[in-house]
Amino acid sequence: MSVTNPMHFLPMVAHALSDDALHGPHRLCYRFVIMRIIVIGAGEVGYHIAERLSHETHEIVVIERSSSPRALETAGVREAAMVIAVADVDEVNIVACAIAHQYGVATKIARVRDIELGEHPILAGGKVLGIDLLINPTQVVAEEILRVIKTTGAAEVADFAGGRVQLLGVKIGPGAPLANRRLRDLRSVQASSPFLVVGIARGETLVVPTKDTVVNVDDHLYVVARQDVIPDILALIGCSAVATRRVMVIGGGRIGFHVARTLDVEGVGVTVVERSRERCAMLAKELGQARVLQGDGTDVRMLVDEGIAEVDALATMTDDDPTNLLAALLGKRHGARKAVALFKRRDLISLVGSLGIDAAISPRLLTASVILKFVRGGRVVSVFELPESEAETLEVVLQERAPATGQTLEALALPRDALVGAIVRGEEVLVPERDTPLRVGDHVILLALPRAIPTVERLFGL
Repeated sequence: MSVTNPMHFLPMVAHALSDDALHGPHRLCYRFVIMRIIVIGAGEVGYHIAERLSHETHEIVVIERSSSPRALETAGVREAAMVIAVADVDEVNIVACAIAHQYGVATKIARVRDIELGEHPILAGGKVLGIDLLINPTQVVAEEILRVIKTTGAAEVADFAGGRVQLLGVKIGPGAPLANRRLRDLRSVQASSPFLVVGIARGETLVVPTKDTVVNVDDHLYVVARQDVIPDILALIGCSAVATRRVMVIGGGRIGFHVARTLDVEGVGVTVVERSRERCAMLAKELGQARVLQGDGTDVRMLVDEGIAEVDALATMTDDDPTNLLAALLGKRHGARKAVALFKRRDLISLVGSLGIDAAISPRLLTASVILKFVRGGRVVSVFELPESEAETLEVVLQERAPATGQTLEALALPRDALVGAIVRGEEVLVPERDTPLRVGDHVILLALPRAIPTVERLFGL
């Protein structure tokens, strides 16, 4: 992307500023929108966040990497409601937010890769510098990988309502009881194990289903259900819940170490494969019972000798996407029950299903989901962005003045590209029907494609 020209993929409300442009005699004209948001860092995460927020009528200004007061002033920091600093250098992000704090910006978000910066008590999670949210991608990604590893048959797992409701991304195999059936015909099953299919990924397309939609073999279903009926849903797709006892981790970097350490503490048998001799020495010292091997995760002989056929899950988490892809393919082919791969490049994620890899994890999407939740305020409890599309699953707390309050789902007339998957009312989890009324305080969990999000935000008062 050229840093001297506007980001043409964004609507006219978004601007991109290079360092040269910020210090040149440029005059920027803005039109009224909901919020002015300054995004610092035009890499993968910054690009993605700016693209998503620009669709929601916010005014987005993107700065490539500068965090100077002059740069922020040129970007309109005095009128900005939020600064999101996601440059590649932690110190740039922290300084940018600290400067924005001095200008009175209400909300400051910084991405930091150094775990110590996020956890050291002297920084108080960034609060002493006026930072409202410090996001550590290592922790966010590791937690997602752990959720996926521990859930048999699921490529994606997202928790809502404090874990009482889950969204699962599952692929339909030839022998699955759900295959070739209309969703309308599943009412008898749903009576005992309530769930709702909120999205179906078919190739490059995400379909928001109706009751007449037929589930096809190789469909990737997104299902919302109570946590306690997940085993029943897994049975419908031809899987059974199996405890995760053995895991192989390829790549002992920050994320791999975090995942291995957590599993090790929980008593799971872990084998870590790492290229670097120095890193292996550190891992062996820091990990309790885990086995640490120096080697190449794409070495088939080593994988076989180390028992790849007996592992419940393989997680490939090196810094190299092609290595992660190849290691996951080889591990799956030689017997790993589940293969999870980390990808920085989003274009590789669409290949996963056709290649036989069970799950793809995108640090960019996970980090962006955390930020989008923060941007939308306290009424949005959770945001999970589906990796195979631009759709989002939101958990919204219904407020008294929201247009949706008091309406039934039928009267609400949501756009076709949005669907309510569950309603949590106190201790009760409801699978919604057309005549289900929405009440103040309800936690509404819904899926929406990008073009439907502005309408969803209006109806639910976001």
